[in-house]
Amino acid sequence: MLEERLVVLGLEVKVVRKRIKNMYLRVRRTGEVEVSAAPRVERKMIESFIVSKWSWVQAKRNQALLSLEKQLQADEIFYFGQRVTIKRHPAKKISVERGEETLHFFGPSTYDDERVVLWIKNWMFCELQQKIEQLVNAYWPYFHGKGCAPVEIKYRQMTATWGVCRPQRGTITFNKNLIHQPDAFIEYVVVHELSHLVEANHSARFYQVVELLLPEWKMYDKQKISF
Repeated sequence: MLEERLVVLGLEVKVVRKRIKNMYLRVRRTGEVEVSAAPRVERKMIESFIVSKWSWVQAKRNQALLSLEKQLQADEIFYFGQRVTIKRHPAKKISVERGEETLHFFGPSTYDDERVVLWIKNWMFCELQQKIEQLVNAYWPYFHGKGCAPVEIKYRQMTATWGVCRPQRGTITFNKNLIHQPDAFIEYVVVHELSHLVEANHSARFYQVVELLLPEWKMYDKQKISF
C-alpha cells in the first residue's frame, strides 16, 4: 500500500493506493480527507472526484471540528494521545497539573464549565508549543546546514491539514489539534513540514529528506488517532 499527498482547492488530501476497482472518499474525525484509489488512477482523476464531492467534504469537515471542540466539554479528553480525565479542585490560585491519567484543574468553585475549559485549552496549547519548539530545535541543524533561514512558527485551528509550510514567507503553521495526538505523530508532522523548506512539493525527493531525518516516519504517521 502506497501513500501520497495532493492539494485540492487549498485542501491537503491523503491518497492511499490500493488494488481496488473504485475510488473511495472519507473524512476522518480529525478533519483529514483521505482517498483510496488504484495505482493506475491519475492524480487529475482523483482531484476531479474530490471536487465533485466538495459540498459533502466541507460538511463532514465542519462536523469533525465541532466534534473535537465537544471533547473539551466532556470529563475526558485526549492529551498527547492519552485519554485523561479532568478533575476540578477548589483553590484560590488557578493552575493545571498533569497526573498519570488525569488533568487537575485548581481554581474557584464559582467557575463554570466554559471557563474551566478555556483555562485547560490555554494550558494544553502552551504544552504543545513547548513540544513543537523542542522538536524544531532538535532537527534544525540539518536545515541550517542546507542554508535555510530561520522560520516563524505559528498555530491555528485547522480541519484540513496538520501543518502548512510556506518557505517563501518563512513560516510554518501547525494545527492546534495536534495536542490530542501522540508524541510520535507530532514529531512526524514537524519533520514533514520542515522538509518542505528544502523540497516544496510531495515529490520522491521530498520523502527522501523525511526518511533521512526520520527513518521510521511511516510508523510514526500511523500513530495518528482518528476520533
